[in-house]
Amino acid sequence: MKKFKFLSLILGLVLGSFAFVACGDDDDDSDKGGQSSEVITIDELVGTWYLVDENSSEKVCIDIIQFIDKEHLLMTEMKAKAKYRWEPEIGQPTGMTFTFDGKTMKFEEKPYSGDITKENGKYMIQRYENEQAVGEKTELIKVKSTDEAAQAFFQLIETRRNSN
Repeated sequence: MKKFKFLSLILGLVLGSFAFVACGDDDDDSDKGGQSSEVITIDELVGTWYLVDENSSEKVCIDIIQFIDKEHLLMTEMKAKAKYRWEPEIGQPTGMTFTFDGKTMKFEEKPYSGDITKENGKYMIQRYENEQAVGEKTELIKVKSTDEAAQAFFQLIETRRNSN
């Protein structure tokens, strides 16, 4: 009888330990797409970046983002359309105020926000308008200047002109 109680106790301890192990947080977060993600500081973002908003046979559009400091940025949109013979349209830089909590950037003047993550060494942004996702996650590409981002834009246009 003592052996039975002892074996029951051991079995209970073993089964109890499985409960603790099984409750670990090993689930992938859905917003990470199963990718590991690192915390980002605003200091990492200060500088000039661009993202390709659209690159199709009909339209090329990039957004240049200049993070000035921890709450101010300039955004410039550059686009060209096939129906206008790929003539570039370059918008004026627009100043915006934002907050950033290490993941989500929210704009104070507009209903826009974006989740910025670092995945496999690349900075990625998922943009939202009125809390609805806009498009796919897009890579943010750091450059030394707005001129370097503009060069990338003009290269995309040239590729489109040559493919027609």
